[in-house]
Amino acid sequence: MTKKNLRNETIISYIGLAILMLLLIIIRSKFLTMPFERDEGAYSYYGKLLLEGKIPYRDFYEQKFPGLFYFYAIFVALFGDTVKGMHAGFIVLNLATTGILFATAKKLFSPLSGLIAAISFGILSLTPYLSGFTVQSEHGVVFFASLAMLIFVYYLQNRKWYLQLLMGTAMGCAFMVKTPGLFFVAWGGIALIIQFLYLKERTVKLFIRETIFYATGVLLVVATLFFIIFIKGALSDMLFWTIYIPKHYVNKIPLADGINNFIGSGKAIFKEHLLFWIQGIIGIVICFFRIIKWREKLFILTLVLFSSLTIIPGLYFYGHYWIQLLPVISILSGLTFFGFTSLIKQKIDTKTLVPEYLYLLIFLLFTINHISQQRSYYFKPDFDKIQKYVYGENPFPESMEIANYINAHSKATDQIVVIGSEPEIYFYTQKKCPSRHAYFAALVDNIPEHRAWQREFVADVEKAAPRYFIYFNHSISLNVQYFTDKYIFEWIDKYINDNYKLIGLVDMIEEQKSIYVWNNDMNNYKAKSKNTILIYELKK
Repeated sequence: MTKKNLRNETIISYIGLAILMLLLIIIRSKFLTMPFERDEGAYSYYGKLLLEGKIPYRDFYEQKFPGLFYFYAIFVALFGDTVKGMHAGFIVLNLATTGILFATAKKLFSPLSGLIAAISFGILSLTPYLSGFTVQSEHGVVFFASLAMLIFVYYLQNRKWYLQLLMGTAMGCAFMVKTPGLFFVAWGGIALIIQFLYLKERTVKLFIRETIFYATGVLLVVATLFFIIFIKGALSDMLFWTIYIPKHYVNKIPLADGINNFIGSGKAIFKEHLLFWIQGIIGIVICFFRIIKWREKLFILTLVLFSSLTIIPGLYFYGHYWIQLLPVISILSGLTFFGFTSLIKQKIDTKTLVPEYLYLLIFLLFTINHISQQRSYYFKPDFDKIQKYVYGENPFPESMEIANYINAHSKATDQIVVIGSEPEIYFYTQKKCPSRHAYFAALVDNIPEHRAWQREFVADVEKAAPRYFIYFNHSISLNVQYFTDKYIFEWIDKYINDNYKLIGLVDMIEEQKSIYVWNNDMNNYKAKSKNTILIYELKK
């Protein structure tokens, strides 16, 4: 490619990236007040508690390593403890990841390849069933993993020790935000080994040195976070929640059900974005042509493998797990562009950028057509409809509506308790759960400790005497497992009858908008659905 062509291609790619960034800001700003689902609500709530001085795994808990809490605490600190603030923060995160993938594909292949990769990620990361509109932790994993990939690409051209250290640090962050990030850590190690094997001068000393720098970067993050938890006196608690408890969930899903989960999630995710995914998958085929060197082929193919492993643990294949596939799909899309246009140039002797511009034009027309067909989702999103499509009958829109009522009828000092796994309500209302068990599902799970936790929760609630008692008479939210202790429900019935009055009811009628009934309007209303939400207020 001539210098003039390269300059023109670079200018076009940066103009295209700027337009893409503006488009993503416009689209994602439409989702600033989108209600949370329970995981993102819980993580945001825990981030807020951490900033208030609460101790992870002791005052609140999750089956994740501490990086998750600190990651969300950063966003709460920078953008505020509101739904709008958290969504705004994740817009910045998404734009940063888009820019990183642009730079990665640009450096690996060509400037226009970078633009193709950026557009692919920007659009695919908005996929509804993939939870693209959320503040899910997987968005954090792909940010750090993508950053590590970009650092690695720079390392290929400039083998400085600090680049290995920085790459390891970024990968360590990906792992600490969510456990599947460990697969990206493994890929980083494999990539460095491949790079070493292609060196002309290889020595054991050099291999050990390069391995140590990368491993030091990873361990620096892990050790720092573990040391913080140790200083807070909660190391044993962390090991309990992150090592012991997850063992109860290993092999919980039979293989046949896992395959069905994979097929079901895949169909929903690919449905409106199939050609974007096909473009990426073609990149795997391109790897076997003489377009790029074998070293780069091995980097990409191993990245495909380890990225795919991130969605497998537990065999749940939840939509948001697939976010972790997007960086490699985007890079593969850039490779497809680069490989396809290079093959054409091998057949047609041309010194111009005609094949590149033709491919780009077709891709842009397809992208514009996709956005036009989905314009109601992108520019006039119906939050209730979207969440029902993605999450079924989960009570996520209803939780925000209930929180809005409580915010309008309570004082800052009032307390609430939620019976059901909807910790997002605590974040919406700026009110703390009176117990460390904000995630109710743990109290009715098939693990030996749940009986003691139920009694601990009861003691905490009775001591707090919260003004509002929100009861999700909803099978998914309660998530009661077989053979669990029924003590908690016996206590709830008596405690509510003795101390509270019913002031609100949400009737979640299947495939319809939920009906909200408050105060005196309940006298003549009879619930039509088996899934209801009851709101009680403390008797005066």
